[in-house]
Formats: sequence, C-alpha cells, structure tokens
Amino acid sequence: MAYSLHDIGDEDQDRSGHWLNEKQDERRAIMPLRLILIALLMGALLLVLMRHVLPATSAPATPAAEAPATISVRFAACEDLDGQACVLSNDSYAYQGRRYHLADISAPRLEGAACPQEAALARAGRTALQGMMNGGSFEAHPDPADSDPDARILVRDGVSLGQLLILKHYAQPWSNRPIDWCAH
Repeated sequence: MAYSLHDIGDEDQDRSGHWLNEKQDERRAIMPLRLILIALLMGALLLVLMRHVLPATSAPATPAAEAPATISVRFAACEDLDGQACVLSNDSYAYQGRRYHLADISAPRLEGAACPQEAALARAGRTALQGMMNGGSFEAHPDPADSDPDARILVRDGVSLGQLLILKHYAQPWSNRPIDWCAH
C-alpha cells in the first residue's frame, strides 16, 4: 500500500504507537521459523524411530557376492577333505579344509563309473586338473548362476580351467542331464 495515501484520521497513532497505514504495509511471515525447525526435528526423530521398526530394504549378502579368491599353492591328489590344497576328482578340489566343485563343467565319475572308459577318462581328467591348478596362481570365482556356495569357476589369465578341460575332452559344458560317457 502506498505510504502517501491516507484518509482523514489515519494520521493518528494507535495504542501501540504505529500509524494506521504502517500496520497495513507490514510484511507478515508466512510461517514462523520456530514452527519450521520443530517440524524438521520431528521428521528426523520419526525417521530414526521408523528405521528400527521397518524391515531393511537391502538384501543380505549371499555367498555368490563373495570376492574371488586368488590361489597360488601347490595342489596334491587326495581322496578326502583333510587336505589344505588337493584335487579330489576331475571336477572337485579341497582348499583350506572345504570342498569345492567346478561349476562350468560336467565331468565323468570315477566312483560309480558305468564303464572302464568313463573311469579312465575321470582319472585322466583329475590328473589334467591337478596339472592346471599347479600351473600358477588362479582365481576361484563363486558362480553367480549357481545357488550352491561351493560352486566355483577357476580362472587364470581370463581363461576358465573348466573350459580348458572341455577343450581337452576331459569334460563337457555343464548340463543337468546325465551324459553317457561310455558312448564317447
């Protein structure tokens, strides 16, 4: 409102000492600062309280989320899990007292072999795997596609040791269907 415009009687002061036209021109705060601060504090307190009440939104870490382990020890052949670093079969090994299996291959079995050819292929595959594992350091990656926490993909210089076993005809790509190793 303009300061120079006033009616008759507007030039008198009211009880508070303000001129009538000054009252009309005062800016009023939209919301007092104290109310804003109180609302922010209450919101923060509510967030802290709700964090303990609501379930967590992040999924727990799974074994598949583990970082790959770099292994550079010498592997022996063994028959049980007591070995700290040994090859159990053509698709499994023990490392630090725990049994692991190669996730990216299907391999013939030595125990329960259906024919002598399968048993011979399993023995040769075990020797080949032991040689590959002793050929230098490699990484043991958890298989993200396998729910088994003991499934590993062994990689050296970007190449899967399982894929090398396939190329050497000691294994085939992983399949959930049984493979007739005697027909090969």
